[in-house]
Amino acid sequence: MPSIETSIWLALKGRVQSLILSPALPIAWPNEGFTKPTTGYLRVTHVPNINRRLFIGSTEPHQRIGLLQIDVFAKKNQDASVSAAIAGQIGASFPTDLRIRYGGITVRVNKAPDVAQAIADDTHWLTPVTIAYEVFA
Repeated sequence: MPSIETSIWLALKGRVQSLILSPALPIAWPNEGFTKPTTGYLRVTHVPNINRRLFIGSTEPHQRIGLLQIDVFAKKNQDASVSAAIAGQIGASFPTDLRIRYGGITVRVNKAPDVAQAIADDTHWLTPVTIAYEVFA
């Protein structure tokens, strides 16, 4: 049986894998080999945050909060709306109160995703999308 932390990651990863984007983009997963294409791609980062003890009983669940960061890397020197549109598609795929299950764990998106200001790097136009979640386990 996977740990709570593993189950959270697998629930989030499964949701990302199920995304249907136009155009379809390859995904750079944490700690997996990836060759950056000159066209667009996504980079996924999982940022578990803190656990909060909200209940008195020692066997009661803890609130586990964290962030799923999905960075949209669009081809540089094209209309900025391309990256914004993809980021919007991703945000729409993680609506407020979405429940994602893996095993006995339910991950809940607790607010609308944040689509941040795009940033230019040497080869791509990067638009960060941040999804806040919580789990009671």
